Amino acid sequence: MQPSNQICFLNGQYLPITRAAISVNDLSVQRGYGIFDFLRVVGQQPLYLADHLDRFFRSAKEMRLEQGLDREEVTEIIFHLIHENRLAYSGIRLLLTGGSSPDGFQILRPSLAIVQKELAPPPDTLLYQGYQLVSYPHQRQLPHIKTIDYLMAIWLQPWIREQGADDVLYHQAGRVLELPRSNIFIITRSGILQTPGDQVLHGVTRKQILELAAAMGIPVAETDITMDAIRDAREVFISSSTKRILPVVKVDGFELGPYTKDSIAAKLFEALKEKEQKSL
Repeated sequence: MQPSNQICFLNGQYLPITRAAISVNDLSVQRGYGIFDFLRVVGQQPLYLADHLDRFFRSAKEMRLEQGLDREEVTEIIFHLIHENRLAYSGIRLLLTGGSSPDGFQILRPSLAIVQKELAPPPDTLLYQGYQLVSYPHQRQLPHIKTIDYLMAIWLQPWIREQGADDVLYHQAGRVLELPRSNIFIITRSGILQTPGDQVLHGVTRKQILELAAAMGIPVAETDITMDAIRDAREVFISSSTKRILPVVKVDGFELGPYTKDSIAAKLFEALKEKEQKSL
């Protein structure tokens, strides 16, 4: 389906995506106030929908955004879009903003948009060439909430490219945190899978990886990780809904890996892909 023919949901209405718009008085425009969530859809089946809705409604509550629809109603809207747009592979974005405000601060009626767009599927095999990261000291505001605040990530884009990196790794006070759109994991020299537990967004793919690792008998720890631990790790990889798992081959120029089909990252990738396929 051409993008011009795709429909979306906005504040109680289904309408063509080309006609969907929010007010310039919306708090997302005026103050950058809002939340979102994003999930992949394969054919007619959304992946990990329950987990994404859990996080979306939790974020809405934390941000004091009461949009009036319950979980079942949002689910019905999502499946209606999937049925009508009929995209082979896509992503669903749920966006909840502060809505139009008379004074630029007061929340009166939040604005809810649910949009489906065509999406390229992730690779079916682990990308062994991996990602190169550059680190930067930064702590996101309200890091446990999936807000629309990507100010630092976007502002850093020219600098990231200048460093020859693919993305930025945030750290603060000696602690590794996260990437703007991904969680980070390490495999220690003793074979423990570690990932930061505090002051980060708990990703849905992150959750699946922790559950799969435990089921595979891999020791798991949600704990503080230092930059020295990154450099000393046997493996480093990142995760997100659109990437699944992606190895990290360099951080600040320090080389990591190499990765093979016997790497823990590769085994977890295959287990995650199999879990997705079983859910379809």
